[in-house]
Amino acid sequence: MAILPIRSRSYYICMDKGRQSRIRRLPASRVAFFVIFALSLTSVLLAWVRYSSLLTHWKMWSRGPVYDSFIRPSAEDATANTTIRPIKSHLRIPDACLDHWVSYGRWDGSCAGVPIQESTIDLVYIWVNGSDKYHAESRQDVLASLKISAADSRFREHDELRYSLRSAFKNLGHWKNSAWHVVTADVPTHGPFQGDAQRLGLVPQWLDVDRARIGGVNGEPPIYLYHDSEVFRYTSSPGHTPTVEEVNKWRQSVLPTFNSMAVESQLPHLDPESVSENIIYLNDDQFFMLPFPSSAFHSPLYGPVFRLVTGFMVQGNPSGEGDSGGEWRSLGWSSHVLDQRFGIRARAYVAHNARSFSLPLLHEAALTFGDAFALTPMSRFRGSHSVSGEYEINTIYLATHFVMERHREALLWSWVVGKWGGMGDGGGVLDRNTKDGMWAEIGGRHGEEEVKMRRSSGRTTNEDVAFNMRSAGLAQPRSEDPEKQANTTYLFVSNDGFTPNYMSRPEEATISRNDCMGSETETAWAVFRRLAAEKPHCGDAVIALLANAAPNGLSIFLPPPSPSSSSSDIPMPAVLPLIMPSSPPPLPQNSRAFALRLIHRYAYTIAETPSEFFGVETGEQAMWYLSWVRPDTALLCVNDDLADDAWNVTQGSAQLQQWFQSKWPDKLAYEI
Repeated sequence: MAILPIRSRSYYICMDKGRQSRIRRLPASRVAFFVIFALSLTSVLLAWVRYSSLLTHWKMWSRGPVYDSFIRPSAEDATANTTIRPIKSHLRIPDACLDHWVSYGRWDGSCAGVPIQESTIDLVYIWVNGSDKYHAESRQDVLASLKISAADSRFREHDELRYSLRSAFKNLGHWKNSAWHVVTADVPTHGPFQGDAQRLGLVPQWLDVDRARIGGVNGEPPIYLYHDSEVFRYTSSPGHTPTVEEVNKWRQSVLPTFNSMAVESQLPHLDPESVSENIIYLNDDQFFMLPFPSSAFHSPLYGPVFRLVTGFMVQGNPSGEGDSGGEWRSLGWSSHVLDQRFGIRARAYVAHNARSFSLPLLHEAALTFGDAFALTPMSRFRGSHSVSGEYEINTIYLATHFVMERHREALLWSWVVGKWGGMGDGGGVLDRNTKDGMWAEIGGRHGEEEVKMRRSSGRTTNEDVAFNMRSAGLAQPRSEDPEKQANTTYLFVSNDGFTPNYMSRPEEATISRNDCMGSETETAWAVFRRLAAEKPHCGDAVIALLANAAPNGLSIFLPPPSPSSSSSDIPMPAVLPLIMPSSPPPLPQNSRAFALRLIHRYAYTIAETPSEFFGVETGEQAMWYLSWVRPDTALLCVNDDLADDAWNVTQGSAQLQQWFQSKWPDKLAYEI
């Protein structure tokens, strides 16, 4: 299949005449006319308009709404690309350096002098202007057909996107080669240009799209627009190739969508030729309050940086119960989907603020759970599709935990299958003597049934972060002045194994040989499956005990060196099957090289940064909350929970825009 490249656009202005609408392409002369007319009229009104918010509103709408006209992809092009993508920045790390790094967690030795660059990170937003006439009409049509209602706050805007982008430029503008991407809704064409394939994409009316595509004169990153009908791709279970009829039926069932969770489920299909491997995903009501180094969100050493709420652990819930209009049903269902693949456990909520992802791993998650991703946009409004087993997934939550689970799986494969299963001529079979060796390596004694770790040893991996960043020439995530630069603390790095509490290394672990390992002869793959998914508490204990045996790094998990240490002997990217098979796949020719690439592919960090989340119900409450923001707050989300009455919405919107303008008054170069 083909992924649509970024291409030149035609922008349209829509004007009402009675009951009919005309959509006309704007030639350069007409654009100039409208701009001159708008500027002239605005200059007259300047003397009469006292409030900047009203002036901004007038400038925005004096020229009429503008749309982005495009042709919807064909059904063939709306099928997901099923090729698992490598992480290109990882391929640039030499084999010897990667071996040293994964083994010891130190950027020295074979890594000394290896050139490495700060991660290139793009911002990705989803946005909708719910007050747009055609969007509102389309929304009401679908609501009527479904016989449901939806809160206006889901589609209301207070110019948040403009100020979120301003906050990004002010605080992330020093990042190199970054681009910004905005996914917006689209509506059918009207008038003489009407057609099934022709669509009109919503455009922020204050944005000069042509200028934005090349970046701003002050160094603002370029902004690229995408629309729902362009990015939606059909995924299915691994190994299944959908027909054109399946894809067309799916698109008719899911588009147009008015559900942000549906749009989030399609972010894995952003064009990898246009969007960086590393992204920060934001809603338009999320803001950067202080300057950030890129290592606060991603680094080539430690991977994406996750911010979790450990006080809120989510259990799998297949029942479909819970608030379907919020996040709760999708969280329980997503945890259940993860349980089916990786084993049952409670998993921490992902903080509702700017969130880091690896785009290749986000795409891999969508391929792994293809059916679940395809069913999510069946809810065209949040929670509207209530067929049992077809609930929405929470892409943010599922994709974050997918990375952590795959890293855990990589460690267990490396130790059980790559290391012990590959010893001698056993052909991947573990007999009693081999299991005795495994038991001894995790601290078990001959004849003992149980191993207990009551207090973890002092590992230096996390303390080595500052040394490693400095040695690699990368910016430190921590700040010496948290009120001038965002302060991000790495709580846990995946070079320390796995953390069931999602905050720090486990302080204790217990494992039973009979329950987890046994003594009978069986395949290494069978033991791996048991530790990884069937009895996840066993796998957690193995990882904790092995990590506790060394001061840093993951060398104890790795297979012995092969005569050839080159990664050219292994497939790229190094991945395990998306769906856990009952029979083992063939061992790679070079198990150590494979394990090194596999483990580093899923490297991640759990961190904390001073953040605030406010749900605003009234204008008065908005000002009270915002006046309370601490000087060291680095990430802010202001969620619109305003009651749906005109006075409250007007007051709340005015208060929010006044505060936004006071914080970020400087216009971007491509604002109109």
